[in-house]
Amino acid sequence: MFSLPGIIRMGHLAPELTIGLTEAAGPTSKAWIPFCLILGDSTAVGTAQALAAQGIRCEVHARVGAGSAEIERRVRGASAATVALIALGSNDAASPALPTNLLALRRRTTAVKVAWLAPYDLRAASIVTSIAARFGDMVIPLRAQPSRDGIHPVSYRPVAKSLRWGAVAPFRAGVAPAPIARATVLVMSSPLGS
Repeated sequence: MFSLPGIIRMGHLAPELTIGLTEAAGPTSKAWIPFCLILGDSTAVGTAQALAAQGIRCEVHARVGAGSAEIERRVRGASAATVALIALGSNDAASPALPTNLLALRRRTTAVKVAWLAPYDLRAASIVTSIAARFGDMVIPLRAQPSRDGIHPVSYRPVAKSLRWGAVAPFRAGVAPAPIARATVLVMSSPLGS
Protein backbone atom coordinates (compact mmCIF):
# COMPACT_ATOMS: atom_id res chain seq x y z
CA MET A 1 0.00 0.00 0.00
CA PHE A 2 1.22 3.45 -0.91
CA SER A 3 -0.29 6.31 1.08
CA LEU A 4 0.08 9.98 0.52
CA PRO A 5 1.14 12.32 3.32
CA GLY A 6 -1.78 14.72 2.78
CA ILE A 7 -4.50 14.78 5.40
CA ILE A 8 -8.08 15.81 4.78
CA ARG A 9 -9.63 16.79 8.06
CA MET A 10 -13.36 16.60 7.79
CA GLY A 11 -13.85 18.70 10.93
CA HIS A 12 -16.73 18.78 13.37
CA LEU A 13 -17.56 15.25 14.59
CA ALA A 14 -16.00 13.33 11.72
CA PRO A 15 -12.62 11.66 12.23
CA GLU A 16 -9.61 12.60 10.18
CA LEU A 17 -9.36 11.03 6.77
CA THR A 18 -6.37 10.31 4.60
CA ILE A 19 -6.72 9.73 0.91
CA GLY A 20 -4.34 6.95 0.06
CA LEU A 21 -3.61 4.76 -2.91
CA THR A 22 -3.75 1.03 -3.25
CA GLU A 23 -0.81 0.34 -5.48
CA ALA A 24 -1.75 -2.20 -8.15
CA ALA A 25 1.14 -1.55 -10.48
CA GLY A 26 3.36 1.46 -10.43
CA PRO A 27 6.28 3.10 -8.75
CA THR A 28 7.87 1.81 -5.61
CA SER A 29 10.53 4.50 -5.66
CA LYS A 30 10.52 7.02 -2.84
CA ALA A 31 11.34 9.65 -5.48
CA TRP A 32 7.81 9.47 -6.90
CA ILE A 33 6.34 12.94 -7.38
CA PRO A 34 2.56 13.19 -7.28
CA PHE A 35 0.81 14.43 -10.39
CA CYS A 36 -1.25 16.97 -8.48
CA LEU A 37 -1.28 18.87 -5.21
CA ILE A 38 -4.40 20.36 -3.60
CA LEU A 39 -4.17 22.95 -0.83
CA GLY A 40 -7.12 24.50 0.94
CA ASP A 41 -10.40 24.43 2.76
CA SER A 42 -13.67 22.52 2.28
CA THR A 43 -13.82 23.58 -1.38
CA ALA A 44 -10.45 21.86 -1.85
CA VAL A 45 -11.76 18.75 -0.06
CA GLY A 46 -14.80 18.61 -2.35
CA THR A 47 -12.69 19.12 -5.47
CA ALA A 48 -10.21 16.41 -4.37
CA GLN A 49 -13.09 13.98 -3.92
CA ALA A 50 -14.51 14.84 -7.38
CA LEU A 51 -11.06 14.35 -8.95
CA ALA A 52 -10.64 11.01 -7.16
CA ALA A 53 -13.98 9.91 -8.63
CA GLN A 54 -12.44 10.63 -12.06
CA GLY A 55 -9.41 8.49 -11.18
CA ILE A 56 -7.12 11.47 -10.53
CA ARG A 57 -5.30 11.08 -7.24
CA CYS A 58 -3.58 14.03 -5.60
CA GLU A 59 -1.54 14.88 -2.57
CA VAL A 60 -4.07 16.79 -0.46
CA HIS A 61 -3.47 19.28 2.34
CA ALA A 62 -6.98 20.50 3.13
CA ARG A 63 -9.43 20.73 6.00
CA VAL A 64 -13.05 21.73 6.31
CA GLY A 65 -13.00 25.13 8.01
CA ALA A 66 -9.32 25.80 7.29
CA GLY A 67 -8.13 29.37 6.87
CA SER A 68 -5.25 30.58 4.76
CA ALA A 69 -2.90 31.03 7.75
CA GLU A 70 -3.33 27.40 8.83
CA ILE A 71 -2.65 25.95 5.37
CA GLU A 72 0.23 28.37 4.78
CA ARG A 73 1.85 27.09 8.01
CA ARG A 74 1.11 23.40 7.40
CA VAL A 75 2.42 23.02 3.86
CA ARG A 76 5.92 24.38 4.17
CA GLY A 77 7.19 20.96 3.09
CA ALA A 78 4.53 20.16 0.47
CA SER A 79 5.83 18.17 -2.43
CA ALA A 80 6.54 19.42 -5.91
CA ALA A 81 3.74 18.30 -8.21
CA THR A 82 3.08 18.81 -11.90
CA VAL A 83 -0.14 20.75 -11.26
CA ALA A 84 -1.59 22.36 -8.13
CA LEU A 85 -4.90 23.75 -6.95
CA ILE A 86 -5.14 26.39 -4.22
CA ALA A 87 -8.63 26.77 -2.76
CA LEU A 88 -8.60 29.22 0.15
CA GLY A 89 -10.33 32.39 1.27
CA SER A 90 -13.83 31.08 1.94
CA ASN A 91 -13.28 30.91 5.71
CA ASP A 92 -11.17 34.02 6.24
CA ALA A 93 -12.40 36.36 3.53
CA ALA A 94 -12.39 39.37 5.89
CA SER A 95 -8.93 38.69 7.30
CA PRO A 96 -6.41 41.45 6.61
CA ALA A 97 -3.75 38.70 6.40
CA LEU A 98 -5.47 36.86 3.54
CA PRO A 99 -3.43 38.48 0.71
CA THR A 100 -0.14 37.93 2.57
CA ASN A 101 -0.94 34.29 3.37
CA LEU A 102 -2.03 33.47 -0.17
CA LEU A 103 0.98 35.20 -1.72
CA ALA A 104 3.38 33.32 0.59
CA LEU A 105 1.71 30.02 -0.24
CA ARG A 106 1.82 30.69 -3.98
CA ARG A 107 5.50 31.66 -3.87
CA ARG A 108 6.31 28.25 -2.35
CA THR A 109 4.21 26.33 -4.85
CA THR A 110 6.55 24.87 -7.47
CA ALA A 111 4.00 23.17 -9.75
CA VAL A 112 4.32 23.82 -13.47
CA LYS A 113 0.65 24.85 -13.62
CA VAL A 114 -1.32 26.32 -10.74
CA ALA A 115 -5.07 26.86 -10.60
CA TRP A 116 -7.11 28.69 -7.96
CA LEU A 117 -10.72 28.44 -6.85
CA ALA A 118 -12.04 31.97 -6.42
CA PRO A 119 -14.50 31.87 -3.49
CA TYR A 120 -18.08 33.13 -3.70
CA ASP A 121 -17.12 36.03 -1.41
CA LEU A 122 -16.29 38.98 -3.69
CA ARG A 123 -13.42 40.36 -1.59
CA ALA A 124 -11.70 36.99 -1.33
CA ALA A 125 -12.33 36.28 -5.03
CA SER A 126 -10.72 39.61 -5.93
CA ILE A 127 -7.63 38.82 -3.83
CA VAL A 128 -7.32 35.32 -5.33
CA THR A 129 -7.74 36.67 -8.87
CA SER A 130 -5.13 39.36 -8.30
CA ILE A 131 -2.51 36.94 -6.97
CA ALA A 132 -3.24 34.41 -9.71
CA ALA A 133 -2.79 37.12 -12.35
CA ARG A 134 0.66 37.99 -10.95
CA PHE A 135 1.78 34.42 -11.64
CA GLY A 136 -0.20 33.75 -14.82
CA ASP A 137 -2.31 31.13 -13.01
CA MET A 138 -5.74 29.87 -13.99
CA VAL A 139 -8.75 30.96 -11.88
CA ILE A 140 -11.98 29.01 -11.57
CA PRO A 141 -14.69 31.30 -10.18
CA LEU A 142 -16.97 29.35 -7.87
CA ARG A 143 -19.64 32.00 -8.52
CA ALA A 144 -20.16 30.32 -11.91
CA GLN A 145 -21.51 27.26 -10.04
CA PRO A 146 -24.87 27.05 -8.26
CA SER A 147 -24.60 27.13 -4.47
CA ARG A 148 -27.07 26.64 -1.63
CA ASP A 149 -24.96 28.38 1.01
CA GLY A 150 -22.78 30.87 -0.91
CA ILE A 151 -19.65 28.94 0.10
CA HIS A 152 -19.84 25.50 -1.53
CA PRO A 153 -20.96 24.55 -5.04
CA VAL A 154 -23.90 22.16 -5.26
CA SER A 155 -21.63 19.77 -7.17
CA TYR A 156 -17.84 19.64 -7.42
CA ARG A 157 -17.84 17.65 -10.68
CA PRO A 158 -17.97 20.76 -12.90
CA VAL A 159 -15.21 22.35 -10.80
CA ALA A 160 -12.99 19.28 -11.21
CA LYS A 161 -13.72 19.19 -14.95
CA SER A 162 -12.79 22.88 -15.26
CA LEU A 163 -9.27 22.01 -14.13
CA ARG A 164 -8.86 19.85 -17.26
CA TRP A 165 -6.33 17.69 -15.40
CA GLY A 166 -7.63 14.54 -17.07
CA ALA A 167 -6.23 15.82 -20.38
CA VAL A 168 -2.72 16.27 -18.97
CA ALA A 169 -0.33 13.33 -18.91
CA PRO A 170 -0.02 12.12 -15.29
CA PHE A 171 3.77 12.14 -15.27
CA ARG A 172 6.79 14.30 -15.88
CA ALA A 173 9.90 13.30 -17.78
CA GLY A 174 12.13 11.18 -15.55
CA VAL A 175 9.43 10.72 -12.91
CA ALA A 176 7.37 7.57 -12.55
CA PRO A 177 3.67 7.95 -13.34
CA ALA A 178 1.07 7.81 -10.60
CA PRO A 179 0.03 4.28 -9.69
CA ILE A 180 -2.93 2.95 -11.59
CA ALA A 181 -5.37 2.44 -8.76
CA ARG A 182 -8.49 3.88 -7.24
CA ALA A 183 -8.40 6.27 -4.31
CA THR A 184 -9.21 4.63 -1.01
CA VAL A 185 -10.39 6.54 2.04
CA LEU A 186 -8.86 5.29 5.28
CA VAL A 187 -10.56 6.33 8.52
CA MET A 188 -8.15 6.99 11.36
CA SER A 189 -9.06 7.39 15.01
CA SER A 190 -6.42 10.06 15.60
CA PRO A 191 -4.06 12.23 13.50
CA LEU A 192 -1.26 9.72 14.07
CA GLY A 193 -3.45 6.65 13.66
CA SER A 194 -2.93 5.52 17.25
